[in-house]
Amino acid sequence: MLYRQAISMRSDYTQAYINRGDVLLKLNRTKEAQEVYERALFYDTDNPDIYYNLGVVLLEQGKHSQALAYLDKALEFDPDHEQALLNSAILLQELGQANLRKLAEKRLLRLLSNGQKNERVFFNLGMLAMDEGDVPAAEHWFRQAILIKEDFRAALFNLALLLADDHRPLQAAPFLNQLVRFHPDHVKALILLGDIYINNIKDLDAAENCYQRILQLDPDNTQGMHNLCVVYVERGLLKEAETCLQKAHLMAPHEDYIVKHLKIVQNRLQAKQIPNQLNESRPDSKEIRKTEKDTTRPDTNLKSDTKPSTLSLS
Repeated sequence: MLYRQAISMRSDYTQAYINRGDVLLKLNRTKEAQEVYERALFYDTDNPDIYYNLGVVLLEQGKHSQALAYLDKALEFDPDHEQALLNSAILLQELGQANLRKLAEKRLLRLLSNGQKNERVFFNLGMLAMDEGDVPAAEHWFRQAILIKEDFRAALFNLALLLADDHRPLQAAPFLNQLVRFHPDHVKALILLGDIYINNIKDLDAAENCYQRILQLDPDNTQGMHNLCVVYVERGLLKEAETCLQKAHLMAPHEDYIVKHLKIVQNRLQAKQIPNQLNESRPDSKEIRKTEKDTTRPDTNLKSDTKPSTLSLS
């Protein structure tokens, strides 16, 4: 009400328009917020905050190209506008065009040179380095982000995933444990951690705890159920593995790999009943594991989180 009064008292009271638009934006009334910011722009055409706010509104509306144009305009008037630098860099990265990544990096590095060493700047530099396939740089930036914010969900997972993919699973495990300590509901972290416990640390109890936790969070999680079945196979508990895989098949009847793995276990159970084949009855661990990866990208505050590793029978 006060903002409306201020606007009515003085039509060119720019800050009142900006504040009114901010309130509307928080209420998710983006169209009204856009109209208020555009009215403010009518009276103050060289105010970078107005261009920035219009960019945010358009971003909320899913109009990314238009949003970027307004963020760029804000930077024309104020090349050091912190929020415009950060959010335009994130948006440039999200557009997925290789030729825009250098510009995104330049804007993030400008923030660093201006003393803005916050975790989001470091994290997004890490994401850009991942896009470029620069593992050492990505690792450096993610570690910097975590030093500032120890419970940074996306940075912890992506650093762990980076290390695991770089054949350093034992270095990845502490970051995954740190992640699930702060975010015990992070299913993809639990899946990757369980994979490392089986393949590298050789701790089947810890792996089972990971998969049981997943199933507590999501009883219909086929991936968690299947990997729990793998734990039973690793222990040589073929009957339990058969029951487990049968349950997994009921959960996902169209997943051919579960049917295939169930048949492998059933064949081993049949072979175990023949005395002269007793020593051949337990599956070789190399035969029953392989790693699959979800290729979805991690959370960058504009969208969601990550790609996990998983186990499967083959």
